[in-house]
Amino acid sequence: MTESDWFECVSPESMLDHLGKQATARKKRLFACACVRRIGPLLTDPRLHDLVELAERSADERIPTKQMQQARLLASLLCEQRVEEETRQPNWMTRAARAAAQAVEALLPVKGPILQTPRDVREQPDVVSATRMARTTARAIEAQREERLGEPTSSQRGLEALDAVELVREIFGNPFHPVKVDPAWLAWNDRTIPKMARVIYDERRFQDLLVLADALEEAGCTDRDILTHCRLPMAHVRGCWVVDALLGMQ
Repeated sequence: MTESDWFECVSPESMLDHLGKQATARKKRLFACACVRRIGPLLTDPRLHDLVELAERSADERIPTKQMQQARLLASLLCEQRVEEETRQPNWMTRAARAAAQAVEALLPVKGPILQTPRDVREQPDVVSATRMARTTARAIEAQREERLGEPTSSQRGLEALDAVELVREIFGNPFHPVKVDPAWLAWNDRTIPKMARVIYDERRFQDLLVLADALEEAGCTDRDILTHCRLPMAHVRGCWVVDALLGMQ
């Protein structure tokens, strides 16, 4: 894969394959969680949201084995319930709910999230395929409602378009030009830059990336890739390559 291929690629699986060992377990888990967060409105059971939070936390901290076992058992149970609902009443809504629950379940295996395309239809779906299926069915639900009501509905508008390749680039950046952080930026103004990055990361204040870009410029940063990424009009996620670089996280 060339640098041009990286920015034109439409297959997140191919991009992750190219990264190989450059894609750390932490980064891959945050990527998987970011995919599932994009279909948050389809996780109608609050416990599914709790499981996503737990999976994301496990990227940065060690979760007790017993707690993770209980989480996996709960995810499996909730998936079984969604499969039963779809069997009893097969429609777009139950299909979307089932796919969304399977995406959550795929976050929690012992060795990390399932990010490889299943070899067989009997295997558990990977995070990306499950979220894509959930998103597709959600769009179908919305189309049906609009057709029936004769006007646009807002019930599914909270679902952001799922573009997993953009999430790969958001989290892993450009592997052909690894970012270099100047220690002087970090030391500037009593370490203001890393303090801001930490708040953005911990509190999900990604809207503050615009302010961070201004502060970086004041600190002497002229790296166009860093400054442009901070100012992109997109939904940044935990694991953003700029924030991670400033915090020294892999």
